[in-house]
Amino acid sequence: MTFTRRTTLQWLATATALSLANRGAVAAATPPATGAPPPFKVVDWPASIAPMAPAKGYGRDPDLTAPKVPWSLTLTRSQRATVDMLGDMILPADAASPGAGTLGVGAFIDEWISAPYPQQQADRAKIIAGLAWLDAQSRVLHGGAFTAGTAAQRTTLLDALTVATPSAAMAQPVAFMDRLRNLFVLGFYSLPEGKADMGYIGDQPTEGPYPGPTPEAQAHFTALLATLKLTLPATAARG
Repeated sequence: MTFTRRTTLQWLATATALSLANRGAVAAATPPATGAPPPFKVVDWPASIAPMAPAKGYGRDPDLTAPKVPWSLTLTRSQRATVDMLGDMILPADAASPGAGTLGVGAFIDEWISAPYPQQQADRAKIIAGLAWLDAQSRVLHGGAFTAGTAAQRTTLLDALTVATPSAAMAQPVAFMDRLRNLFVLGFYSLPEGKADMGYIGDQPTEGPYPGPTPEAQAHFTALLATLKLTLPATAARG
């Protein structure tokens, strides 16, 4: 699927707002490296990646009706194909929506890691190195790039990247996949199809006097406050 830069810039803005709302989950740490090794010899993590060319940001108030994105995109065609394939594997098609890759989540990932901001550039280093590692590991195991493997071969490799406790050799590859999965979720649920998939309907008019939140919503909010060790003021609790 092909997107204009206007679309991907809007996508980036929406996902950035979502990530700021959940800031604690954005910068995923490298998982503890105390697990069992995978059933294959692990190739080395890339020692370095090419730096991004200097670029300016789009400022505090970009014109999304006529965007002029001052940075270039990062991913090659083969990298985009790998990302989209991974998107369909991690968030596959179901009765509600197509897979994330089919919807073009690779375009979002590309825009995200190309933006010249600290969080995006940290993600760029991890994603680019991870894609290089994925192809190198696949070539050692199967003689070709990740996208050239069979479905079973790709699944075996992906399973090794989604363990909760990796071995020392797999710590960085697993951290790469953890972050990529997080970005897939940000990208997918920023799209209309993703919002429909989770039943989000947006603002809806209410006829007559406002009835207030439902008991279920109030219970959920109270439980959330409890986890944060907060309580409602007495006036709000009565209201």
